Amino acid sequence: MRKKLLMLIVFSIIFVLAACKSEETIKGEKWEDNSQTFTNEYGEMFGNEGSIGIIGSKTVTENGQKWMWHFWGTEEISDKKWEVRAFKQGAKEAINPIKSGVEKLAPRNDGDEVINGHTISTVLFPSSGLWKLQVYIDGEYFDEIIVDITQE
Repeated sequence: MRKKLLMLIVFSIIFVLAACKSEETIKGEKWEDNSQTFTNEYGEMFGNEGSIGIIGSKTVTENGQKWMWHFWGTEEISDKKWEVRAFKQGAKEAINPIKSGVEKLAPRNDGDEVINGHTISTVLFPSSGLWKLQVYIDGEYFDEIIVDITQE
């Protein structure tokens, strides 16, 4: 009887430790704001230079924040639909942070630099923290950035 009780306790401890470890793997994924700040003829942006550039603030009010999105890298993205899936660190479900904006990308080549697609939007995040923004163009994965969002 004593051995069975001891084995039950040991298995319970192992089960609890395994559950904590798997939760740590999901929530404890090491994220950091990997968006670079860079400047070009359109202004100061954050994102992945040469791929995604966003003009706007990472501080978002309860009414949202305007962001001007710029995309480089391929000629075939103008006039295509785009979307963003945002994951908060530790969350399994994505949200759509775009609350209003233009549905299709437009080319931008009014200066020395050609941007393959750009658009404006209003973004809204439900809380502060690290957010992974995955961009899809015509349903195809384009790129992602991790941004530290602050709620005002």
